[in-house]
Amino acid sequence: MLNRPVSHYMSSPVFAIAADADLETARTRLEQHHVSSLLVQDGDHHLAGVISRTDLLRAGEVSLDPEHGALQLRLPTQHVRDAAHMEVVTVEPNASVRDAARMLVEHGVHRVYVASHEHGYGVLSTRDVMRALVDSRVSARVSQLMTSPVQTLNASDPVDAAVDRLREAKVTGLVVVDAAGWPVGLFTQHEALESKGYFSADPVERVMSSRLITVRESVALHHAAAQAVATRARHVLILDDRHKLSGILSGLDFAQAAADWVPA
Repeated sequence: MLNRPVSHYMSSPVFAIAADADLETARTRLEQHHVSSLLVQDGDHHLAGVISRTDLLRAGEVSLDPEHGALQLRLPTQHVRDAAHMEVVTVEPNASVRDAARMLVEHGVHRVYVASHEHGYGVLSTRDVMRALVDSRVSARVSQLMTSPVQTLNASDPVDAAVDRLREAKVTGLVVVDAAGWPVGLFTQHEALESKGYFSADPVERVMSSRLITVRESVALHHAAAQAVATRARHVLILDDRHKLSGILSGLDFAQAAADWVPA
């Protein structure tokens, strides 16, 4: 299944935004379409760049409303082209899922655009790669592929500190743990962008996402991928035999598995 063309697993349509639109419009468009990135179009150039949540967090500044003490993620008055990555990672429609997964890992991105003749008409994300791993019945154990150690936040940490940690860590998400160290949620770029209106001292557990799954180290990768796809979880947390958090699987970890796995 990993040798199938990307057109078999890609998502369509591709959501786009004009390069001269402002960043606030980009934030609104991301929320409306429930996506993490938009293709940037500049005149006749339909593949001019990509604007993502990461780009908005990098461009914005978290500050306090002096009157109410609430957090605000202020986006500068800039055009999309000023904050976007003006390079689009593309693959041809007949490229294999495996080859696309290699490009995801090589460029450190969570989606590649399926394009032909300078027109993008599909996108293959790490979630789509997970679906291919499920169909391929990849039997490697999650412990072989997980990232460790795991970067965590305490559920009682204030929201403003969580936003700063996320930006400094240069990862898409941090695991939120309770006082006993048990994972209770995730704080991702989505929650950081949505933290507007919360008080700086509010605990991160008020804004975290509870959409997560945990599996044992011995679980096969295709089972973990199937659960992630079914629940739309973006990260899979790995527990050791003592039920302690020992690792995490991100979308790029799944992409690495798709790029490397060879059936026995």
